[in-house]
Amino acid sequence: MDHRLIRKLRPRLLAWLRRSRSGRVLFMKRFPYKDIKRATDGFQSIMYTTSHIAAYKARFQDGGVVLIKEMRDYDQGKDAFYREVQLLGRLHHRHLLALKGLSTGHRRLLVFDNIERGSLKEHLTDPIRTPLDWKTRLQIVIGVVAALEYLLLFNEPPMYHVSISSSSIMLDENFNAKLSDVGLQSSGENYVTVPHTSCAKG
Repeated sequence: MDHRLIRKLRPRLLAWLRRSRSGRVLFMKRFPYKDIKRATDGFQSIMYTTSHIAAYKARFQDGGVVLIKEMRDYDQGKDAFYREVQLLGRLHHRHLLALKGLSTGHRRLLVFDNIERGSLKEHLTDPIRTPLDWKTRLQIVIGVVAALEYLLLFNEPPMYHVSISSSSIMLDENFNAKLSDVGLQSSGENYVTVPHTSCAKG
């Protein structure tokens, strides 16, 4: 490539990189608020809540079942929120829920990947569901460990904001575990929490 062309394009490329790392989120699908509200039955299909997050199961008109997370009391400003979303968007691992898009109209909402089988908690506590066999339970445990290994050892920067419970471990159609409560904490503290949850229950 001609060096003069490179010099001409360089300022524009640097400006694009700066915009992509802060401010508005680039290359992220925007979901209309009304579609999310309809898919979550008016935000009634709650899967779990924390002091900063409410997670909902959503079924869109195309039949896909996804997880919606509402960010509550996120007081670090819009740019900080978008930087966190950019960080989540760069996480790629088969045992993490992938970020598909967001909505920032009436609420700060994030749309995550397939959760066709729901949460691990549903399978451990719902008497109507067929109990998980031990092979599947071991598969779930191995998946969670693999996700933690990726977040703590192989992700740059390391992601320490992880909370693990049977409510926040989602399962796809093949019972692959996918962590959902990663990052986007309003507290500046780094932590990994693993509440006491028995996978042997059921």
